[in-house]
Amino acid sequence: MSRKQSERLTPNDILLSTEKASFFDNLYRRQLSWTKSTRNYLYRRINLLKAEKILEVGSGTGALLQELNDLLSKADILGIDFNPIALGYCRKNNHSSLVQGDGNKLPIQNDVFDVTLCNYLLLWLDNPVQLIKEFYRVTKPGGWIACLAEPDYGGRIDHPYGEEWKELLCSSLSASDPNVGRKLPQLFSLAGLQATVGLQSVVQISDIVKEMYNDEINSLKLFLPGKLRSKLKDLQQSISLTKPSEMMSFMPVFYAYARKPS
Repeated sequence: MSRKQSERLTPNDILLSTEKASFFDNLYRRQLSWTKSTRNYLYRRINLLKAEKILEVGSGTGALLQELNDLLSKADILGIDFNPIALGYCRKNNHSSLVQGDGNKLPIQNDVFDVTLCNYLLLWLDNPVQLIKEFYRVTKPGGWIACLAEPDYGGRIDHPYGEEWKELLCSSLSASDPNVGRKLPQLFSLAGLQATVGLQSVVQISDIVKEMYNDEINSLKLFLPGKLRSKLKDLQQSISLTKPSEMMSFMPVFYAYARKPS
């Protein structure tokens, strides 16, 4: 259900203008709102409020960085992203330090950060184990490594659209692994870490689910190969005619965190 590697598009391929950066920023902020309660729980588990140096990899337009800045006004917070347009957008709207870099080879010395984290990142990567190994390398002994949210599209339920909507998402989201959430224990283990793994069930109903589908439609229009656009158009029409009370979406979103041995 996924395109060949050479044909895949990611947000980095699409995010080539400030206008698109604004679109993705709004999308990222809505995604963050769905998992806020889980992040607050995780922040306590990884002692985030006591951290002095924090790294977010894949910081994008800075939606999560802003939250971290609001929580930790005195901490040294660094964001790293590969996309210069996203970094430029972030600089205009955020006070964090920013660096352009590749998560597979972070431009950072060993043992620097108290907390190293990411959010909705591993699904886009061809080699997520290498990223987690880099997290381990740049985190201080006794520090924490966390993947705050990774979706599992294979476990998604969209009522009343059955498998059609899920198949369309998995075909067009361009992710390297849309089911990466369920693999977090294995990925951390391969990187040499014993992780605590949990699940948040994101359930959308009523007017919120209608808004979510509209967000996804607008996103899919950017990523979708031409052969699937007629199918998207048919589903879009079906969604527009369905009452919000008759719609429900369930998405399993996994998290994982581990402590680097002292």
